[in-house]
Parts: sequence; structure tokens; C-alpha cells
Amino acid sequence: MSDEELYYSTQQTTELTGLSKDTLRYYEKIGILQRIGRDTNNYRMYSKEDVDWLILVKYLRGIGIGTTEFIGAQSTSLRKRREYLKNYQIKVEKEIEELQRIKEIVSGKIKFLKTRENEDL
Repeated sequence: MSDEELYYSTQQTTELTGLSKDTLRYYEKIGILQRIGRDTNNYRMYSKEDVDWLILVKYLRGIGIGTTEFIGAQSTSLRKRREYLKNYQIKVEKEIEELQRIKEIVSGKIKFLKTRENEDL
């Protein structure tokens, strides 16, 4: 069975993504997830592509990107998706640079305080 033929139940999808059932349903309702398959009992079945998309959405949400940014993106062309991700890659790189600057400032302050601490001894 190839990756394209793999389908996951809601429970398996929550385990693979770390998202709750309610979040999965919400994402489907607002259009972040589209065309979710159903089995013969009408239970949701998520494809590997759906799971990969959900993991990406989870990470991008983690850096502050709003849910509205993802609505309909899953059904766009591959080129549009690549452009979309390139924009977020740039955002991530800028955030990493800013975090590196903050780390340097905090490290400098710790070093300064340690020096002052040693002077007081």
C-alpha cells in the first residue's frame, strides 16, 4: 500500500497531529481541511496528505499565523502552495533572526549581572 492510499481514522489523526477531535472538525468546518473522506459507516477518514497538511498548519499556527490564512489553501495549485509556504519560510527566518538578537541581549545581560555579582563578593 503506497502513502497515497493510506487513510487514518479521527483517533489516529489526533495521535499523529496532536490536534483534538474538536480542532479537526473546526478546521473542516471553516475550510482549512477540505474534502475529508468518509468510510462505509460515515466516519471521517484522513489521507496522509491531510495529516501532513494538519501538521504544517499546527506548526505555522505555533508562530502566530491566524487560522484565516489557511482557509482554502489546501485546495490551491501546487505552485500557489509553494509560493504560500515560501512566504511563511521568510517569516520564520525573520523570527529566528529576531530570537537570535533577543538571545544575544539576554546572554549579555546575564554575563553583566554575573560580573556585578562577583564584584559584590
